[in-house]
Amino acid sequence: MTTTSKMPRSSKLWLGAAGIVVVVVVAVVLLFGTTAAPDFPSLYEAGAPTIEGTVAYVEYGPDDCLHVLSVATGESEELLCERGLWVEAWDSDGNLRVHRSGPRFEELVLVDPATGAVVSAREFTPDEEPPFHQPRSEADRSLRASSRDGHVTLSYREAVLIDVEGSRDYSFWDYGVTEDEAYAWVCDSEERVLVVALDGSGGPWIVAEGINELRWK
Repeated sequence: MTTTSKMPRSSKLWLGAAGIVVVVVVAVVLLFGTTAAPDFPSLYEAGAPTIEGTVAYVEYGPDDCLHVLSVATGESEELLCERGLWVEAWDSDGNLRVHRSGPRFEELVLVDPATGAVVSAREFTPDEEPPFHQPRSEADRSLRASSRDGHVTLSYREAVLIDVEGSRDYSFWDYGVTEDEAYAWVCDSEERVLVVALDGSGGPWIVAEGINELRWK
């Protein structure tokens, strides 16, 4: 008479769970790849240049908080916290055009970046389209970003400024040229602000992290 050993129920459950984990890991690898996001040095490490400029951005939360960051120092200052804020552009007087909206209103406010004071506010009429995008200069339009399966490049005219490999979903999604046309800035899918010299002499460097929407002046 032959006896057949039986696997304990707990062992079967453990094997089943392990099999599910393997399937999930394989699916993630196939979908996103195994390469991490590329690493870059900080702009504030020794040997990096001092770059002038101001970055305006909103930190979203229960209240949306408008900040300005000095590129030269890396220091950030909170200007205004309210619900429904979105940075549109810098105006010709150096104020920030900020879109502000709520359940029953939609308006454009001008904010003084030195004090955080609201200089003026204007309500949009029902038939008016808010000007969401800052006009792009000719230099801005000469920048090109591309991403294919994690191979990401940023080019200026005929020169390739950044050429890196990252995870399959890594990308550059917003970019522009500084006012002095010496550097290009770019925001990547890791919510990092990068800057690179247009003449190819240096960079990219990380200016800030945790920013997914910005206006550079």
